[in-house]
Amino acid sequence: MASVNSFGGPEELEDTNHALSLMKEMKLFYDSQLLVDVTIEVEPDTETAERSVSSGAGKVFQCSRNILAAASPYFKSMFTGGLYESTQRKVTIHDVDADSMAVIIDYCYTGKVTITESNVQRLYAAANMLQLEYIRQACANFMTRRLDLSNCAGILKFADTFDNLELKREAQAFIAKNFVQLGASVKELCELDQRQIKEILMLDSLDVDCERKVCSFAVQWIESNLHENSEDALQVLKCVRWSLFSEKDRVYLDGLKSKPFIKKYLSNILDGACSEQSGTISLSVHAAKQRIGKSAKEMVLFLGRPNQPIMCYDPYVEDIYSMASPVINLTSQNFKRSPMETFLVCTTPENNLYLASQLSKHFWVYNPLLDCWQELAERLLGRMQSYIGYLNGHLYILGGRDPVSDARLKEVECYSIQRNQWVFVAPLPHSLGKMQVVTVNERLYVVNKRRMLCYEPKKNHWLQRASLKRSKLHNACVFQEQIICLCDIPVVKAYNPVRGEWRRIGDIPIDSCALNYQVVQHSSKLLLLTIAVVHHNKNRLVIHEYDPTRDSWKNVSTLLGSFFGSISLSTRLYTACLGSGRKFVLEEDDDSGSSADWDFDGLTDADSDSGSSSSFSDENW
Repeated sequence: MASVNSFGGPEELEDTNHALSLMKEMKLFYDSQLLVDVTIEVEPDTETAERSVSSGAGKVFQCSRNILAAASPYFKSMFTGGLYESTQRKVTIHDVDADSMAVIIDYCYTGKVTITESNVQRLYAAANMLQLEYIRQACANFMTRRLDLSNCAGILKFADTFDNLELKREAQAFIAKNFVQLGASVKELCELDQRQIKEILMLDSLDVDCERKVCSFAVQWIESNLHENSEDALQVLKCVRWSLFSEKDRVYLDGLKSKPFIKKYLSNILDGACSEQSGTISLSVHAAKQRIGKSAKEMVLFLGRPNQPIMCYDPYVEDIYSMASPVINLTSQNFKRSPMETFLVCTTPENNLYLASQLSKHFWVYNPLLDCWQELAERLLGRMQSYIGYLNGHLYILGGRDPVSDARLKEVECYSIQRNQWVFVAPLPHSLGKMQVVTVNERLYVVNKRRMLCYEPKKNHWLQRASLKRSKLHNACVFQEQIICLCDIPVVKAYNPVRGEWRRIGDIPIDSCALNYQVVQHSSKLLLLTIAVVHHNKNRLVIHEYDPTRDSWKNVSTLLGSFFGSISLSTRLYTACLGSGRKFVLEEDDDSGSSADWDFDGLTDADSDSGSSSSFSDENW
């Protein structure tokens, strides 16, 4: 326990703004060319750096040795290690362009760095030489976030040149995930050398559903790059997993032998491809292992309690798997009301899965190969009962309540996937309660039972659209470019954004024991998910598919279990990377009851009156 004597002796105080103020003053000295003691000269560039002046053939920067040495181990060694340059007033730096040096000196004085697509690789090379780890890593992260079909091969070569293994792995992972699209044109990957292409073809993570696609790409690459050296061609074709071919592929392989180059050098490999043993081509223990893309399939995800596995379900073949959940700390939360919904979840057209915690500002992206969640930039606001949507490379979180005051929130948070940054965009014009967020035709729609708003990102504003005008709104999704809303049961309404009008479609089947109804687009089909409690701790999941031609719903599958998560969506996953889902299902001989104990009488089909429904247009709003 402290006493009065604890206040005796000297006081030690710290000015928390001192470091920032000091850096600002040093930057002012640099801008004014005051108290400089060394001139850094670099080779001339096509553009003149903003703060450089001409000096002979090169560009020069008047700087302070102390600042450069404190920021860069390279300059520290140069100025304090007894080298020739330590006594010189002028030092020439080779292999660094003027623009990159200007950015680097700015960083030394301010701690800030500006990276663009045009300067990132030159800046990385300069930072790598000058041992500026922060800039080097920032440039690598910049390139990773901007990987696309047009630059992935170039970034892979760049990473190889500078021996950046992490950036190389990211580029290889992108190529593996998009191998089919890249392989269709070949030209993007043709710039890779033989070693690089072999490393790609040997990856287990290639997202292909059959080995023929790997083989076709390998042959095209050989024909584009290796016309004479059959030994090099043989090394590339050895990366194809020939043991995965079967007699069904005989026609395809015979077609390959019609190519003059293949017929001349490699027909012996193709002859042995369908045989059980081929000493020529069996090179590794992984030869018979399927590529990860072979296990890819569309799954319906059910998210429930925090820190509990996520159920992944294929209703058409009734396969069940378990996905890992991100670990969140629930012990230090102090909310005004008890949280019921735990997660916000959203998937992109590229099947990237994002998850936000309702209990904190944490935000994650799912790694399907490792079955784990990578934490991203923290959100700007804490909010309960909020909603999430995706549009054109950005995720939007909106609605909900302040966890402390319980007030409804109008603020809209926007996350840039490319930048890994959050900003606020135009707020909602109305403070809405329960809502649904969907994306159609490059627009973000917010729907609740009395209003519908449309967000236009280019103009950063919200527009009113035709209201749903129902007493309830349970759930919504997009199907065939229309917004499907599950209203007061059994009513389902569909909104056509082009026509700006609502229409009623076939009523859903009613379950008298239902706890939760949801609609989900799954593999271009519209599914109704009904979760019901039969009795005690026994739940029933019933899935129906909508038939547009008959305007009706047909049963697809029924699953019995102890618990199903209340938040659902559909996305493409690699089942080979998921865990077993047996724990989600109750066996018939389970002591919690047999199938005879389940009340299926509660599940009935409601009479449909969708044919007599009327439309409500934007003009009548």
